[in-house]
Order: sequence, then structure tokens, then C-alpha cells
Amino acid sequence: MSGPRKLGALLGGWNTRDRDPRSQPSADATAAALANAWELAVGPEIARRSRPAKLAHGVLHVLTASSAWSTELTFLAPTIIQALRQAVPGADVRRLRFTMASGRTRLLLEGARHGGSARGAAASPSGRTVDPSQSRGRGEEEAAATVKRLAAAQRSLDEWRDREGWTTCTACGKRFAPASRSARECAPCIAARRRREDARIERVLMEAPWLSLQQVRESLPHAPAAAYRRMRQRLATRWQNELGSAERRLRRAALTASDRVAAWSFLMLQAGMPERDIGRAVARDVLGPAWTSVLFPRVPHAPEEARASARENHTKDDKNTK
Repeated sequence: MSGPRKLGALLGGWNTRDRDPRSQPSADATAAALANAWELAVGPEIARRSRPAKLAHGVLHVLTASSAWSTELTFLAPTIIQALRQAVPGADVRRLRFTMASGRTRLLLEGARHGGSARGAAASPSGRTVDPSQSRGRGEEEAAATVKRLAAAQRSLDEWRDREGWTTCTACGKRFAPASRSARECAPCIAARRRREDARIERVLMEAPWLSLQQVRESLPHAPAAAYRRMRQRLATRWQNELGSAERRLRRAALTASDRVAAWSFLMLQAGMPERDIGRAVARDVLGPAWTSVLFPRVPHAPEEARASARENHTKDDKNTK
């Protein structure tokens, strides 16, 4: 279905209690949920001067009434992100990007009506025309005052969190409620660190799938055992799926170079040996006879070739004698 959709219809699909945890909400539903939670996250004063526009690749783009609002709200981005995550748990908001609005959106965020005068002077709520430069000046002062009040409220909140035993994350410096006394990093930082560890181990195993954990640690001394097992399973699943997709090409004898690479990578990963040490018996146990015949094409034995050549020459001699 194309075209505009009602906000109620979008929000109707956003139900975190009934949703299958393996499914992901649509982009429209996530954007609508963030817009609905915006005032709750930032408060009514900021909500009147800003508006979330779109969410793309973890970046929430927010329109503001002026450049001053954009600058001031940048300093409150970590607090706003945390509030949005609490209000919309399924939304992947990692960064905020503030941009001054234009056109009618800017007039709305400045608190002006649509019916401005013809030469750029906007109508104020009382009906009087207001010079846009004066409106911007008042908007900047209002933004600074609002952010100052919010910063004071944030300091009070941080003091309360310190009294309640919250911990400061050693990676990002943000306060969080630890699940245990030994926790030193917040959940987003732990997830980011695990992704980095997985990526480093994946690069090593992509180059040498047969390596054991001890061999991987020769180049990555602090590689976690859990990350090593996780990446082995992930690569095995990936290459096994590629082999499954290549089965039809295997039957037609039309395999590509990438199919052979996937087969050898999976074989080395499962066997724990480099290509030069793998024989037909190992390949047959791991991949089966069809793939083995492709990876290990039979070459006629040299003595057998000599005997066949001798028989052929003897046959020719007999014909010439006759």
C-alpha cells in the first residue's frame, strides 16, 4: 500500500508485548513511535521547538526552530537518546542530528501562524506582525534558558543516580544501573565491544578457517573463547548455506569459483586442517562424494597410462604385420 498512512494505523502495529521478539518493526512504525514519544523524552518546552523527522541507520534526524536550538540540544543528545530508548525499546537510536527547519515547519516550530505578511514578517499569536530577526533572537534566548534549566535538572538526576549506586561506564562515561557490582560498562558499550571482537576474529578465520583458539590468540592475544565459538558457528552456517544454494549448479557441473571457495572454506573449518593436509577421505566425510569428486578430480595413474600406451602400440604393430 502506497501513499500517506494515518498515525493511528502506524502506532497500532507497535505493540512490544505481543510482538514476536524475532521480528523487527517497520521503519514507518518505528518513526511514528519515536514521534509519539518525543515530548515524553524531551519535555513540552523542547517538543514545541523541535520535531523528529526520520530515522536512518541509527541516526535520528531532528528539525529545530533555529540554529541556536540545534547547537544547544546537541549537548543534551546523550540524555535524549537514553530517554527515547526507554520510551521505545525496539528503536535503534544511536545518534541525533539536529538541523534547522525551513518553510512552514520552521514557522510552526517558531510558534508562528501560517498567515504571515507578504514580505517575510510572520504573524504572532496575538495577530501582530513580527520581524523574523527579532523572532530568531527571542528564540535563541529561549533555547539557552530552556537548555540551562534542563542541564540543572540533569545534574540533580545524576546526583540522585550516584546516591542510588549507579555506575559510570568506563567506555562512554555515561551513568547506568549495573546488573551486578562487577559491571563496568553499559549494555550498548558491551554490545559494541562484542561486535568489534567478533569482527577481528572473523577476519582471521576468513583467511585461515582451520585455526584453533590457541592459534587465533597468537595474533589476537585476548580473543574471548565465546567469541571464537560464536564466529566459527556463524561462518559454518554461512558457508553451509552457500553450498546448499550451489547444489543445483553442482548437479549441472556448472560450479563457479566462489562455490569452490565456499566448499574449501567449509571443509577446512570443519576438518581443522589447511587445504594441503586434507585428503579425499576427509573431504568425503565432511562434504560427501559429489563435492569430493569436484574438489579432488581423479588423475590417471602414470604406470596405468604407460600400460595403456603399450597396449595401443602393440595393437598397431599387429595390424601392420598382418
